Amino acid sequence: MIERLWIQPPLAFARLGPSPVPCDNYRYGPSDLTPRGTGKTTVLPDLTLDLDEDGGLSERPSQRVQFKDDIGWRPVCPYFEVHGEWTIDGESGTGPVTEQVLTRSGLRLEDVRWEVSVANLKAHHITQQAGDRIEARVDLTGNDHRRHVLEGRSPQDAQQPLVPAGEILPLGSVQLPAPNAELPELRLRFTPAVGAVYGPRGLDPDTGYEPPAECLILNPDAAWCGFRVGSADIRTAPGLLFAGAENGWRSVGLVDDVCDGTVTVALPAAGLTATARIVAAPPRFSPDRRPFVSLADGLADRVQRADVHRPDYVEDEKQTAQEVRDLFERVLETMGAVNVDVQNERSTAENAYLARLLNLAPADARALTFDPPEPLLGLLLGLTERGRRRHRRFPALEVLEDMIREDPDLIREQVRAPARSGGSGSVTLDSPRFYTRQMPSNMRGSDAYPMHLTRRQYDLLVRWAEKLREDTEPES
Repeated sequence: MIERLWIQPPLAFARLGPSPVPCDNYRYGPSDLTPRGTGKTTVLPDLTLDLDEDGGLSERPSQRVQFKDDIGWRPVCPYFEVHGEWTIDGESGTGPVTEQVLTRSGLRLEDVRWEVSVANLKAHHITQQAGDRIEARVDLTGNDHRRHVLEGRSPQDAQQPLVPAGEILPLGSVQLPAPNAELPELRLRFTPAVGAVYGPRGLDPDTGYEPPAECLILNPDAAWCGFRVGSADIRTAPGLLFAGAENGWRSVGLVDDVCDGTVTVALPAAGLTATARIVAAPPRFSPDRRPFVSLADGLADRVQRADVHRPDYVEDEKQTAQEVRDLFERVLETMGAVNVDVQNERSTAENAYLARLLNLAPADARALTFDPPEPLLGLLLGLTERGRRRHRRFPALEVLEDMIREDPDLIREQVRAPARSGGSGSVTLDSPRFYTRQMPSNMRGSDAYPMHLTRRQYDLLVRWAEKLREDTEPES
């Protein structure tokens, strides 16, 4: 019998797109980041699963990755696969759950239950009104291979539901592939919505927003339509998070079709359930650029932060060098997608604004960021170009290692340390609330402070630099 269930992956990101053709699978290949290389990240096509309207699943090698077509962005549609542990005829097994495993456990496909529950709570987050919730749920049995739309609705017992009776706001769809001899595993595919924006009926075009007529379905009397909130409200940080914030902080009532929620599979007869999370997000507008602080980095910081302080971890020079090189490759990729000049202007203005609030000298706060450089011939973005050229060298670790050997304090001086909570006394210009030239410069973190590496990433860099100095002659 089956004794345990889980879902792979436990968390997946779908990406919106109006095209009916999903994006093929791809992976990152070796990047040409040698000193004389192109500096480009390579994206390689990978094995792709195709699902037809009747639930037929097939596998094919992808020849080319295409992110857009004539209709628009191709959506990223992740699959969830059921895994488990079982003991059948005295033999233990683990791995993907197949129809054969079900049969040998005395179960059938129709004994499998799926539940997908998602929501868009952006409006509700700000208004805190129950009527502004948008939720959808689909329940499936394992032998139902039709496509089911996640029909977003608002609570109809609320005083003014944002999605009124008789209307739905599609939040995507789900479908169970039919297991076959080549692909016998139990799976569910999540297809995100198209990336549409919906507004209230009778939306005034003078607001500057004109969604298509078929998207004007929301209740103009709902709390979200016309809701006012102050710019200092933490629910709107960073600012201008909603349409209308730029004009008196009054919402015009627009809602998009992103969502997040859970995917649950159950075997009621065995008393087993497993849950994974799904997030529908916008397209990757620069799919060949990886962030230098990823979701994986955040999770590693939670559970593996202490690893980098173990002597044996830093002694493994190959391992630490690979991590550092990967970090600086991603830093370079991020630089390729950022307008440093514009971000520097924003950071400088925010420094001056904060200084005024704290009775500090705005001119001194502005001086913490970069001075606008002299324009280079034929280049409008001087800081951006200088930054890209400088970071271009760092994935060649020999260059970075030599710089650290020559300047043992380089990492601590040039890389922003993660901000620590607490502290006493008045805020000064040395506060982590101000943007400085330290890396990553001019980028805002999710906590509204200047962005920094995770504590694990920062400590790894510091320990790696200290290890490099151990073999360096004094005063050299």
